[in-house]
Amino acid sequence: MNQYKSLIKNSFLFAIGSIGSKAISFFMLPLYTRMLTTSDYGQLDVLQTTISLLIPLITFQAVEAVFRYSVDMRENKSASSVLMNGILLCLFGMLISLLLFPVFTRIEPFSSYLLFFYLILFFSMLNGVLKQFVRGLGKIKAFVASDLAYTASFVTFNIIFLVYLKMGLRGYFLSMVLAHLINTFILLVFGNVFKYLNFKSFSKSFMKSMLAYSVPLIPNSIMWWIIGVSDRYMLTYFLGFDAVGLYAVSHKFPSLLALLNGIFLRAWQLSAMQEYGKEGYEDFYKNIFGVLSLLLFLVTGLILLILKPLMSVFVADTFYESWKYIPFLLIGNVFQAFSSFFETNYTASKKTKGAFTTSVYGAIVNVGINLLLIPIWGIQAAAFSTMLAYLTMWLLRIFDTKKFVKIKIDWKNLILSIILIGIQIVGLYTITNIITFFIVEPILILAMLFIQRKYIKQVYNFGMNLLKELRTSAN
Repeated sequence: MNQYKSLIKNSFLFAIGSIGSKAISFFMLPLYTRMLTTSDYGQLDVLQTTISLLIPLITFQAVEAVFRYSVDMRENKSASSVLMNGILLCLFGMLISLLLFPVFTRIEPFSSYLLFFYLILFFSMLNGVLKQFVRGLGKIKAFVASDLAYTASFVTFNIIFLVYLKMGLRGYFLSMVLAHLINTFILLVFGNVFKYLNFKSFSKSFMKSMLAYSVPLIPNSIMWWIIGVSDRYMLTYFLGFDAVGLYAVSHKFPSLLALLNGIFLRAWQLSAMQEYGKEGYEDFYKNIFGVLSLLLFLVTGLILLILKPLMSVFVADTFYESWKYIPFLLIGNVFQAFSSFFETNYTASKKTKGAFTTSVYGAIVNVGINLLLIPIWGIQAAAFSTMLAYLTMWLLRIFDTKKFVKIKIDWKNLILSIILIGIQIVGLYTITNIITFFIVEPILILAMLFIQRKYIKQVYNFGMNLLKELRTSAN
């Protein structure tokens, strides 16, 4: 019972911060699609995509090593070594990125926003290390506070620079830089990180240990990047920045699923590391996966139900056609969440080779389909390839992780739920009568809930038992 309560507590704390920081790009979508053109949005997405690629490469996946080793050293003086080694990797990464300066000065959109690009890159690296350090030490409140501070400041600066000063993309980037500065201050002060800032704590031998753990994760990270965002470059090449802008907006709705999973995954990683190898871990794993699949399928079904009317009022008319690409991306996000869930066994066991191998196959599927179908099928091909790539990775990890832990999956419930979501997607594209649509689609959602009733009952029983404990402790 304690393992479940710990997971729920941490999930709740992470949710407080993540609902703001991770959902901001979604809830600010009405503003962005009205203040930025499709081309602007495409350039913004390409810049952010490139930063997401560079960080794990030039820092040797420092954030992963910092988190994993800080978990082991919560009450150990070596925690300072973890932080200082992580910061040093960030500084080294920044030097590497400067070698690419001559290249970026000749390529759009980097040449137009070069200073902002480097500032955002640096603060993203630094904040990543600081956040994972305080998270690993169990300072969840400081972690959440930094997320909330970033969200509040970013929104405020966006309103000032985009709405009032009409600064366009430059205003967006300036908002991000200032929000990162505030985020850094919050982490240093409320996370009491100053206490661990000691350059004498740098350890060459410990750096080797951290790199031995993190370097094998770099290829895995690249594969995730290829599957998740490399299609932006292919769309830019074949169709231009306008297509990238539409595709980027279509990604914002599946980001709600990514938000839900991200909140859970942060807490699940802690629980998996703490419970790995203990008696009952396999049952714990199976039950949590069942509940996760229930929540993801339910949210997917609800998004599909309201997708068209929501898009008609939520984004500018020039972005409305983005709804066509959302269904495949939604299912892809479900498979991505499943794959990330199974990836925790690689992290907990510190055997990360399988994470890379399974990611490679997913990346091959993604790139192959993009190259073949984008010239023929357009933007939809990118969404379709993303879905198949994540499905491939997840299925491979199911079999590969059996070497660490044997998990039984309720395949009957899972497959039936996927089929019902598939029928719902077909209805979204084919049913033109509004009344018929809003009769058929809710019925499909109810059928899926009926299939998943086992896990609904588990959640209900756990909630009632937890409520009884709270009442007993209060008395």
